[in-house]
Amino acid sequence: MKKSLLLLAVFFNACILLQASGAWTTYMSYYDVTKNTCVGNRTYALASGSLFYCTSDGVHCMSRVTGLSDVNISYFVYNRNLDKFIIVYSNFNIDILDVKDNVVNIPQYKNSIVQDKTINDVSVAGKYAYLSTNFGVVVVNMELCEFSNTYDIGRKVTSTTSTDETIFAVTENGVYEGSRRKNLLDKSNWQLLTSQKDFSLLNYKDDIYAFKPDGVYRFDEADGSLTILKSGPFLIINPEGEKLVLYGINGFVTMEENGSFKDYPTYTDFDWASWDGSSFWASHRYRGLQQITNNEGVLQIDKPAISINAPRRNLCYKLSLTDKNRLLVAGGSQNYVNIYNPGTVMSYDENGWYTFEEDSISEKIGYPYINVTGVAEDPNDDTHHFVSAACCGLFEFKDGKFIKLYNCENSPIMTIRPQSANFRRYCWTSGITYDKADNLWFMNNQVDTILHVIKADGTWKSFYFPELAGYPTFDNIYFDSRGWAWITHRRETSSHHAGLLCLNFNGTIDNTADDQYRFQYNFDGADDINQVYNVVEDKDGILWIATSQGPFIIRDPRTFFDSSTPFEQIIVPRNDGTDYGDYLLSGVAITDIAIDGGNRKWFATAENGVYLVSADGLTTIHHFTRENSPLLSNTVYSVVVNGKTGEVFFGTDAGLISYHADATDPAPSLKENNLKAYPNPVRPGYKGNVTVTGFTYDCEVKVITVGGQLVYRGTSVGGTFTWNGRTNSGKHVSSGIYYIIGYDKNGNEAATTKVLMMK
Repeated sequence: MKKSLLLLAVFFNACILLQASGAWTTYMSYYDVTKNTCVGNRTYALASGSLFYCTSDGVHCMSRVTGLSDVNISYFVYNRNLDKFIIVYSNFNIDILDVKDNVVNIPQYKNSIVQDKTINDVSVAGKYAYLSTNFGVVVVNMELCEFSNTYDIGRKVTSTTSTDETIFAVTENGVYEGSRRKNLLDKSNWQLLTSQKDFSLLNYKDDIYAFKPDGVYRFDEADGSLTILKSGPFLIINPEGEKLVLYGINGFVTMEENGSFKDYPTYTDFDWASWDGSSFWASHRYRGLQQITNNEGVLQIDKPAISINAPRRNLCYKLSLTDKNRLLVAGGSQNYVNIYNPGTVMSYDENGWYTFEEDSISEKIGYPYINVTGVAEDPNDDTHHFVSAACCGLFEFKDGKFIKLYNCENSPIMTIRPQSANFRRYCWTSGITYDKADNLWFMNNQVDTILHVIKADGTWKSFYFPELAGYPTFDNIYFDSRGWAWITHRRETSSHHAGLLCLNFNGTIDNTADDQYRFQYNFDGADDINQVYNVVEDKDGILWIATSQGPFIIRDPRTFFDSSTPFEQIIVPRNDGTDYGDYLLSGVAITDIAIDGGNRKWFATAENGVYLVSADGLTTIHHFTRENSPLLSNTVYSVVVNGKTGEVFFGTDAGLISYHADATDPAPSLKENNLKAYPNPVRPGYKGNVTVTGFTYDCEVKVITVGGQLVYRGTSVGGTFTWNGRTNSGKHVSSGIYYIIGYDKNGNEAATTKVLMMK
């Protein structure tokens, strides 16, 4: 295969600035390139558990949006006989992918009752793929895209291959053979062929080879003996392409048609390699996918490695958006369930993805840099950030580079374990955010004084709440329209309550004499709430609270300091002729809430995907799960809405994905130069919506012909109006120019744009 990549490097940016409503975009990590395979005019590469391929026209990323069934690929193996790949995911789901991007999912092994599903290797021979498991061999017919057999041989199998007559399985006891003429479901029909072990078997062009780090051997099918063919050491062996490719400390080696081996000396460090007919393609781990040109037997690297501008990791515990719509991603956890994620802070804007310094921080501070819980951008300097973490304190960054650590030795931050030799490791911080006066607030968990502020002038202020001293999992700080701080304590323990703290400091941080605060944990009608995740104020001033038992509201947050409990649940009428209703999402663990431009609520959940409900909460507009949409996982940690574009980001336990919704923030006034319609023109074959942005809140919108005939009318959602290209009666409109006119709520202003429909 020959490619001509014209750019010095290929950077793939998943952002699509103008997306029609209803479109999904994945933001998967492609950082660590570990494997690749050349097929036709494509080179496929596996990177950080995700899949992409490159051709002469660029880089193409594959995901659940493009048809894959899952995320986090463990095995990706090509079958030359069928022009198909078998993909095995970390959760044991399996796809069969052909070179035309068609995907067939076969989830039976994932869904089976097998207790130990561990897969140690995947290989192909003929039309079959062989899964080497801890109990035996699972056979997949890749031609029919179905499971063929499961052979429980009672032993851990590390490698499997076959001929037309025999299946060979390498175990810790040696190589077992199973004749296809016998009933291999009977364990006794598997016979020990040789006690030799600690090698991999592969079928390459109908011959069986054994691969060890010290060389390649011919495997005798009769007695299992090995004959050395090429001495190593070799780091990899790839039989999937046009040639068997080996790579070792001295360079590449290929097996030629006559069985001889040809050496291509090179000393660059690679982890995998393929041959496309004229060049080697090498997986260069964090440096990308490297093309190595063969010039009459001399290898040349004359182009930079292909890398993809994408998140470094699929860790997105906490999402936030700056005033300039830069997405900030904190990839950690509160660490109370012994999860240790590497310190990961990433940002995304029109310039693409950027990862903050991390690899050298542990060495600089002397302790592991782990479990980032939040990141806040300085409102006056978008190159200046603070990062909270469930490890060593508060981290300060400039231009993405670590510059200072604040902990119990140089600041009011306290340590959970002052008597420990490792006391610096227990300065846990969370909930970091700026207020409107540019003061930085954050929580210091599980210590005496839990709330700290770095004021705009650089001085510090701490707040002490005696009844909350020692509380372990304060998670979020939210400032409402009055400037009050609402702080959630995540979980219930034997001595701590899940609940909500409100602090009204009257805009005077240093004067505590006029402060009011209250911590409330009794939720009316729901005594079994054991998690309180987050809080947000909607456009009507109502406070929405995310809990383990669904959403609660405070209609008038000013009543929070009254003695009566102000929490309510939205009652959704059943509309079945009775007066009965049900609490909105009762029993559903809501992990986060975001408000879009139409005042609608996006609910992230712990195990039920994502809900979008109407502004009043009475109507469920969407319920996205991984079963009915490209959503990566039903476990969603965080949700944020880009009000300018309508893009809604979901941070899941499997990575980041977004949905382009039909609502944006309303414009302050109705002006024609604010209206943007796309796509425009609408070309033949397009089946999506026409989206128009730039309206004020809840505009009445009419679509009319050039002759003035009304064909459609509706209302903008926030600042966005969508039209499906039909009349109100459902009939497709004909080709022509259509005027889209918006009228503000009071009927005082109007603005018009036009769209060309081409049928």
